[in-house]
Order: sequence, then C-alpha cells, then structure tokens
Amino acid sequence: MSLRILYHHRTQGRGAEGLHIASVVKALRDLGHSVTVISPPGVDPFSAPDAVPAGRSPQVDGGIRRLWRLLSRKAPNWLFELAEIAYNLPTWLRLRRALSEQRYDLVYERYAFYLVASALLCARRGIPFILEANEVSGIENRVRPQSFPRLCAWFERRLFARCTSIQTVSSNLRERIVRRGVAPERVDVSPNAFDLSVVKGRVRSEALAERLGVSGCQVIGFAGWFARWDRLDMLVSVFSGIIGRHTDARLLLIGDGAVAPELKTQVARLGLQDRVIFTGAVPRSEVYDYIALLDIAVLPHSNDFGSPVVMFEFMGLSVPVVAPRLSPILDVHVDGETALLFDPLDEGQCEAAIERLLGSEALRRRVAERARGMLQRDYTWKRNAERIVAALEAG
Repeated sequence: MSLRILYHHRTQGRGAEGLHIASVVKALRDLGHSVTVISPPGVDPFSAPDAVPAGRSPQVDGGIRRLWRLLSRKAPNWLFELAEIAYNLPTWLRLRRALSEQRYDLVYERYAFYLVASALLCARRGIPFILEANEVSGIENRVRPQSFPRLCAWFERRLFARCTSIQTVSSNLRERIVRRGVAPERVDVSPNAFDLSVVKGRVRSEALAERLGVSGCQVIGFAGWFARWDRLDMLVSVFSGIIGRHTDARLLLIGDGAVAPELKTQVARLGLQDRVIFTGAVPRSEVYDYIALLDIAVLPHSNDFGSPVVMFEFMGLSVPVVAPRLSPILDVHVDGETALLFDPLDEGQCEAAIERLLGSEALRRRVAERARGMLQRDYTWKRNAERIVAALEAG
C-alpha cells in the first residue's frame, strides 16, 4: 500500500544530517510512498550531499536561515534555546496548513530540542507520528551545552508520550529513552546506512594518490569534520609510534575542523610533516575518491550515542575499519570479523589493531569484504525505510 508521508525537520540540512534526510526520503519514495518534506525556510537537504564539504564549510545564507545561523553561532546559549522553544509556533502554523491541504497517513519528524508542536497537532488530528531520535536531552559533553535541561526534559516527556514509534540510531539512545518511561516495544534501533549504488564502478584514483603524495604507500586515514571528541590527536600519537616500523605508512586526514590547527602543531612537534597529509575541506562529490585511497580507516573516538555516517561510508568503499568499543559501534560490528575494535581511548590497543592490518593484506581484505557484505544485507537506506513502515503498521 502506498502511503502519504509528511517528513518534517528543523536542521540546517547540511553535512551528515542532510545526507541522512535525503537518503531516508529517497528510500521511502523508492518503496512507492509519496513523501512531502517540510524544512526550515531556505533549507534544501537534497542539495547538501553534492555541495557540502566533508565537514562544515562557510556558506552564504539569507533571510530567516541567516538569522537562525547567527543565533546558533553568536547568541548566548540561553537565548538560542528560547528561540528553539519559540520555533514551535511557526511549526504549528506550517504543519496545520499542510495537514489541512492534504491527507497524510504518517508524519515523520527528526528530533530537535523543545520541538513538540508536530506531535501535539498529530495527536489532536489522530495522525500517526513517528520520531527519529538522533539525540535526547541530558547527553553529556555536547558541543553545545544545554542551558535548561530540566525544561527540555519536560518538553521531551510530552513529545515521547505522543509518538506512535521512536526510531533511534543506537542502543544507547534506546536505553535512555526507555529509562524515561517509554515502552520498549515502541523504540526501535535503526543505525545509519549507506547506498552502495553511489560508489558502483568507483576505482582508486592513482592521479589523486600521486597528487597527495601517497602513491605506493600504506595509507591510514580518517574523514569528516575534525571535532574535539573525535580525538584525532590520539590518532596522530598512535601513528607516530607506528611509523618507525612501517616507513611506507602515511596518515591521510580528509576534511577540516576546529582542531586542525592544534593537529598541525602536534604533527610539526613530532616531526611528521612529510608523513601526515591534511587535505583541507573536500567537496562532498569528491569525498569518496579520497576515502578510496585508504588501506585502513580509523575512528579514534566518537560519542557513545550517535551512529557515525562515515563508518558506513568506509564499509561501502571496502576499507577495513579500526574503531573503539562504543555502543553505536558494537550495535553494528563484531570484533575481528567486520572491524578491529579497541577499548575507548586505549592507544596501545588501537596501535595493535592498526599493526595487525598493516601486516596482513589478507586480513584487510577479509575484514573489508565481511563488513561490506553485512552493509549490503542489513544497513541500507531501503532497510531503514522498511523499518519505518513496519513501525507504522505495528503501531
């Protein structure tokens, strides 16, 4: 049966979030469902995958979008959160108009702090409401701390109570939501995914390898926005211990971010300038060409609730992954089978895992092939879209 679905979000629709939105919508449409997307004014998540660097790049905005970005970057945190609460009013008006003009079988929304208008409106009209929760209130060490966590939790309880189903990206988030009183059967884990068709026929670019100075080398790397919680300083430190035994190894850091200057200082201090390559921001349309140069992909660290999109990109490009034993990683991988895992922030274990892969091309190939097979079987956007429809039917 074809469904009419209204997809609502409050994000800037860029980077990983834009890719996620566009991929879910495309997968639902490919299943034969009609999907209408309501985004904040001026936001188009469908342009993001091909136009945004692997990270966060400067962007020219106008109107309401520019005001929202200025608030998020420049305003005191408490003022930005008040603006988030106020956003419920335009959300209510826009969705009420949309629901009056068209009959929908489902409203699907990406979680945002304090956003409860959609759920209240759907409850009033008897329309099923499914929430996609990529985070929840009360998470420690967020890039943007919360000013009013108790108030946010109050909004959140009212939101969760009105959900037909909640789709989370990790078991950690599921446990947090269940602890807040939501029935376990109403919360499903649906990690991020990857569309293998976007890399079909893609081959390693020797010209790019030559330009970056990694031709003929064993390339270890990372791709994405260089956030502090990624602990790329740890990866540089681990690499400095490896290079003496593997003189042909190179560290390729794909992307850019706030900690890049600190990393470059660290690299210079360790005398690794000719062994560590910083690409700078890379257009999204070219990112996979860079990732394809890697022999080993490393996630030195992450948060314990989010599902790293880049991990699935590594898997899709048949690059073996070394990653920490964090909940979102363990939701997907089996140590020694589909990835090599280490205890979080344990440099020795991380170094040993990389060494194992450097020393065995057969192991690299075996781990990469198993991970790609698992990805093709279990972690496609089509499977995620099927879980959304199944949750509606179960509700």
